[in-house]
Order: sequence, then structure tokens, then C-alpha cells
Amino acid sequence: MAVIQKITLTNFKGAASVSLDLAGKIDCPVTTLIGLNESGKTTILEGLSHFISGDADVSSLFEVPKSNENQTALIPIHKKAAFTGEIQIQAVINIDRNDAEAMIKAASSIGYIIDELTLPSTCTITRAYVYEDSISKTSQNKWEFSFKATNRKKTLKTLVRIKEYKNPTSSIGSPDVWRTVVGTLSTRLPKISYFPTFLVGLPKKIYLKAHKDESAVNRYYRTVLQDVLDSLDDKLSLEKHVCKRIEDFPKGNEVLNWFSIFWGSSTKPLIDSVIQKIGNAVTKEVLGSWKNIFQLPISAKDIKLEWQVDAEKDNLPYVSFYVTDGESSYEISERSLGFRWFFSFLLFTAFKKGKSRPTLMLFDEPAANLHAKAQAELLKSFAKIVKDGNRIVYSTHSHHMIEPQWLSGAYIIENTAIDYDSTDAFDLTTQPTNVKATPYRQFVSSFPNRTSYFQPVIEKLGYVTPEILGSSPFVIVEGISDYYALKILKDTNKKFKNISILPGVGAGSSGAVISLLLGRGEKFILLFDDDKEGVNQAKRSKDQWLLSENTVFTLGQISSEFSGKQIEFLICDKTIEKIKQWLNSDELPSKKQIGIYLAEKYAQGVGTSALGDKTISNLSQILTYCESIFVKT
Repeated sequence: MAVIQKITLTNFKGAASVSLDLAGKIDCPVTTLIGLNESGKTTILEGLSHFISGDADVSSLFEVPKSNENQTALIPIHKKAAFTGEIQIQAVINIDRNDAEAMIKAASSIGYIIDELTLPSTCTITRAYVYEDSISKTSQNKWEFSFKATNRKKTLKTLVRIKEYKNPTSSIGSPDVWRTVVGTLSTRLPKISYFPTFLVGLPKKIYLKAHKDESAVNRYYRTVLQDVLDSLDDKLSLEKHVCKRIEDFPKGNEVLNWFSIFWGSSTKPLIDSVIQKIGNAVTKEVLGSWKNIFQLPISAKDIKLEWQVDAEKDNLPYVSFYVTDGESSYEISERSLGFRWFFSFLLFTAFKKGKSRPTLMLFDEPAANLHAKAQAELLKSFAKIVKDGNRIVYSTHSHHMIEPQWLSGAYIIENTAIDYDSTDAFDLTTQPTNVKATPYRQFVSSFPNRTSYFQPVIEKLGYVTPEILGSSPFVIVEGISDYYALKILKDTNKKFKNISILPGVGAGSSGAVISLLLGRGEKFILLFDDDKEGVNQAKRSKDQWLLSENTVFTLGQISSEFSGKQIEFLICDKTIEKIKQWLNSDELPSKKQIGIYLAEKYAQGVGTSALGDKTISNLSQILTYCESIFVKT
């Protein structure tokens, strides 16, 4: 199946030029957009949803430009006065052999033979909204795609390059074969489905028919209900098997109280059956997914839909969702925000996934209404969704929503018009919005001190589940970098399995841990760097806590080779080269960059492959020395 390799937004609201690599140099199934509030994460997701394979019903939730209408919603704010140009959503598509075979077959069905070698391995597709003086003139899809073929009907012996010609009367260059081939490829593009946070507001009444002044949210949920029916393969439709049955009934019953007659007629059970099928399917998929994600029994036994007609809206039929526990029923719209969010999310993911082609799912701040435990469970559900070939792009500024395994595909999103480090609390800047997307590792390499932009990653990688309830003996090190360096080796070498490592938060900030260990009567040692600060803190700790000489050490006491050094300086050149490659930089990594690298590699469980041989030897020497101290005591 075709895969979206790269997607670029141009002039889309505040995104003058933003590109996301989804399956190019780094092929990660989940792309994480990390950014502070107002950084432009939502703008990027909304832009992706406007691609040609996007969900039209979701796109309609926003003000989508229509031909010949003065629509300015997508124009950058600072250009709205008189914008002439194009707003583009462009994607580079990878084409595989199966796609090629499908296109060759489609061309053959109308009498053309394609030279397979001339079919490109990629094509570029652009969705463009054309404006003149801020007035929307048209929207168009542009395909950069051509190939060589012969016309079997005309028995041409030479290959001719086929592309879309403006002259519809051209013979071999006729748009017919080009459009047939491109039409086939378009059906194989990944679907793009966007789930904005505000869709959590499940309406109390979901009207089943398009009507005047229909809200975009109602239209969205109405199409979801049809998606549920489509999943059953019974060829049922809301329009034909519900709405039309209600509309047709009065024609044979010309009485004012036709509805009371209808309620006792043989037609109503037919509609009941359709609505019940929807409820059964939702119960199976949504509650089933709920159990799989949380791995816990739930009190909800059933999802039930009840239907009625709205007399104030010309007898327009609608349904309401209820959840039952076997005894009582509750409207879903009245449940907690967290319940409604997960219900809507599961409804979305269960029935918006393509059956015959993968789906690129877009989630905007999915953690906004969830507590920490639910956020962790949500990440697990993401991992299950992408197993079927689907992909996910989601935005977050929560450290609970950072998965280290996906950091290779993460982006830091920033609005360069805003100075997030400014002391001006109101930020009254008048600079035009300028959204940028920088690969996470590139950002860390280029701006290691701008930690506020990737703070969720630091909090995720920097948080260590307390091991205080583990078994002694304990080695307390100065900080997170030391901790992860030693943990990488410890967890891959059974020789050191009996040692527990605890991180401090700096050379002089381990008092609470020391106090607790002393109170518990545990065996432990303190390990400090051998720089000036480390030596001073080692002496201070011994004096303050009345610790013995065989409890406090510096690196210099382990080996003269380590004299005067911090643990970061025990990192060998080969490890430094690995870090440079990780950062995609020729610059020497900073202490902070080394720490982030070690933390990420530990979280990903890659083991000692993240380290060079000399680094492994140095760390092994440290742990061996620590182990020997415990044997002596």
C-alpha cells in the first residue's frame, strides 16, 4: 500500500513552511508533536487533515474554503488584508510493487500497456487553495505523476510518456488513462482521520439526516453512525433504512396522528433493528477495546441507542447514546469528561480505520482531559493501533504522553513569534505567527539550553521510579546522567544484579535519601565525581551524616585514571561518536545532551550497544569496585 513519506504545509494559517517526515529517513509509526501552549501544534494537525485523503466530515468542522466564496479562515492572519497566492498541503507518497501492479491492471482494463520500469517509486500530491486578494478562487489537487505506455487499441509500437494534458482531445496523451491510473492510486492512499479534542462533546441528540443549519459536530457523529453500519457489511444506510421509512409512512396514512399509528406499525421494528445493530456493534468494539486497554473489568455492560423524532424539527429522527450496567441506564453525555473522552476516542478509532488501506490518525492533545494513569493507558492503545499498519500523529505537552521508543519520530513545535522565556506575562508581541517543526534530536543538538521547549521529554526521561523498596546494597550517585550510564551496564550484566543504584539530584542534594537509608539500617555507599565540587561534597557528607570512610567515595579513589574527572568524562570517543550521530551533529555533545542520550537509550532498552567498549570498561570498573566495598563490609 502507498505510504505518506513526507507532508508539507505552506501558508497554512501560521505555518508558512512546515514539513513532517513520517516515513522517510526515520520510519517511526508514531509522530509526537511536543510544544508549549499556542505553539502551533493544532495548526499543523488541522493542516494535515486537509490533505486529499483527509476526512471531509472532520475538515468541515473548520471553515474550509469553498470555490468563489470569500473564506479567510486558512489565510495567515498577517496576510488576510490582501493575500494572493496558494495555501498548500503537499505530500510525497511512496509507491510499492502492489500499487504498481494495481495501476498496470487498471490501465490494461482500458486498453493501455504500461512500462512498469517507468512507473515512479514516489509521487507528489498537492492540495491547493488558490486566493486572489484574499478571495478564494478555487481549490485543486495537483499530481506530479507520469509514466510511459502504449495504446493497445492503436497498436502503437513506441512508448509515449503519459501525464495529465490540458487538451482533452489528445490521443495517447488523453487524460483518460492518466486519470484511470491516478484514480487507482488515490484509492490506495492512507486515509487521514483527525480527532479534535472538542469532539468529546458528544451531542445529547444526534440527528440522522442532513438538515438546515446542521452543526458540523452533528454531521461528524452522523457519519460515524453510518461508518458503524458500513462495518457490518449489511448494506444498511441511515438515509434509506431509517429516515426514508419514517418519511414514507405518512404518505399511506393521511391522518394528523400518523406518528401514533406508526409507533404501533410493522415499520417501527425495522428501524429498531437498524438502531440496535449500531448499539451492538458499538458495545462490541468500544467496550471490548476498553477492556483490552485497561485490562480491568468495567461496570458498563451495554451501549444502547434510543431513537425518537423531533417534532420541532419537522419530525427529524435522532438517536441518543446510553450506557447500561445491567440495571440502570445513563446518558453518555452526562458521564464524566474522562469517560466521554475515552468513549469518543474508542468510537473514533474503532470505526474510522480503513478496512482495505491503513489510516493516519491525528490526535490533538489527547491527554487534556485524562489523569496520569489514563494517559499511560492511552499510550498503550496507540501501540496497539499502529500494529495493523496504521500511523499516528499526536500533539502533547504532558510528560505522561511521551514514549521514549517514539522519540526518533518526535518534533519540537514552536511559534517563533512568541518568546516563551520572556518575563512579559502577557506577551503583547505583534510579530506574525510563525510555526516551526524541528526534529526532536536536531532541536536538542542545536538548542540544548532551551529546555522549556522539550521539558516533557526531560521530565519523562528524568523521572526514575523509586527503588528505595528494592534490596540493598545501594549505590547513590550524583545525578540522572550517572544513574543511567551505570544502569545501562548493570541491567545487561548479571554480575552486578545485586546492586541497586539510586540517583541523587546533585552533589549536595541527597540528604533525604541518606536519611531514609540510615533510618532503615540499609547498606549503601555514596559515589561522587572527583572534581573539586565532588571532593568537597564527599567530605561534607561524611561530616554531616557521620559516615565512615568506606561509605563515601569519589571516582579518583576507584582508579587514578579517573582522578579529577566527572563521570561524563569517562565516556569514550566511540560513545561520543554514537551521540553525535544521534544528534546528527559534528559538535561535541554537552553534559546535558549526554544525559538525555543515556536516558533515552536506557528507556528504549537498547543495552550496551548505546556505549563504546572503553565506556563499558570504565563503568564496569566502577561497579566492580562498588561491589567489592559491599563484600568487605
